[in-house]
Amino acid sequence: MSQLFFLSKEFIFAILLISGTIKMILPLVGIDALPDLTLMSAFAVTTIMILHMRETLYSISKEKVELIVLLTLFYLLMIFSLSYTSSQSSSLTKTINFGTMAMAFYFPLLVKSFNIEKFMHSVTSIIFIVSVIFLNFYTSYLDRDETVILALGEEKALQMTALYLTISWLNGILVLYYFFQKQNNAWMKWVPLLIAFAILISAGGRGPLIFTVLILGIYFIYQLLQSIFTFQLNRLTLPVLILIIIASATIFIVVNTNLTKGNPSLNLLNNTVERLVGLVNEDGGGASAHSRITNAKFSIEKINQNPFWGYGVGSYGYEMTKIDYLDYPHNIFLEIWFELGYIPLLIFLFLLYKIYQHIDPKYCAWCMALFFYFLLNVLKSSSLIDIRMMLGFYAIFITIENKKEKK
Repeated sequence: MSQLFFLSKEFIFAILLISGTIKMILPLVGIDALPDLTLMSAFAVTTIMILHMRETLYSISKEKVELIVLLTLFYLLMIFSLSYTSSQSSSLTKTINFGTMAMAFYFPLLVKSFNIEKFMHSVTSIIFIVSVIFLNFYTSYLDRDETVILALGEEKALQMTALYLTISWLNGILVLYYFFQKQNNAWMKWVPLLIAFAILISAGGRGPLIFTVLILGIYFIYQLLQSIFTFQLNRLTLPVLILIIIASATIFIVVNTNLTKGNPSLNLLNNTVERLVGLVNEDGGGASAHSRITNAKFSIEKINQNPFWGYGVGSYGYEMTKIDYLDYPHNIFLEIWFELGYIPLLIFLFLLYKIYQHIDPKYCAWCMALFFYFLLNVLKSSSLIDIRMMLGFYAIFITIENKKEKK
């Protein structure tokens, strides 16, 4: 190899996309004093992109230019909203942070070539490493291991537990990618898929787990209906059924058995099941759903008062509490409309539509699966400063489609 794997542009790009999670995980392995990993990796990919742009700008497709212009216009309108935002400090922080989100979108479109296989190997390795570190901590935390909690401090340890959702979300990406990936080597497909699926169940993120199973379930029903008319069973229909049965059986067993009594490490499964069961009661999902409904009602009421301009970037937290801090309504489309107005919202929706137009499920089934997976998640949670992975993958979809067109 002319270039070390860990110095490849795909690996550096993977670091940028997962940098926020890596930064949160580092204290768990005793690393606290480290320069901002996101800014470092953003600087690295910017440098690589500039070096490649001299060649790529002459050959860049009209479709890529259109998408770059749309996101740039959206970002410029965000910057413009700094002139009237009700937030004094959060607005600037959010605008700067969104720059790294935009960079994640520009990079695959503007570099000379992008190797998706090398990128996914990097992403998979990083996600598995941070997942194992987190689950080891999370198991100890749920078992109330004082050694682990005191080492971090009660408040810091509690903050760390919030990573369960991100870890679940990242592994949901891997499950869908490997499931729909056309792979000649079965081990290269099913081993990482099953590991990611096990982590997804263990981490306890309800949204990512439900959305992953939902997408697989819809695919299963579609293939089942298709097989009735063609009398041919798709090769992936049975594996989908097996994955859904595994998830359902795991939940049933944990609900009806006190597994943690014999093995404290199974607290992870017990925690996941409690969170899923909590969806139907006030102590769990009821309270969570109620807070989101409250956020949505507040957002809609405020939007109705100022639908055109919005209240400016970073203004949601201040408008909600009159305290200037970063907050969001747990729905990215409400967030954009609330803070930036309906013109940026239309631009963002048009950007998503143009990306969707480029995806051919027959050529790249995993692209279509992840397109909807990301959308479902940002409807439930996430903010404009949490979509680096989403924008990065959306740009990769365009790169893949352009390769197909050249063939």
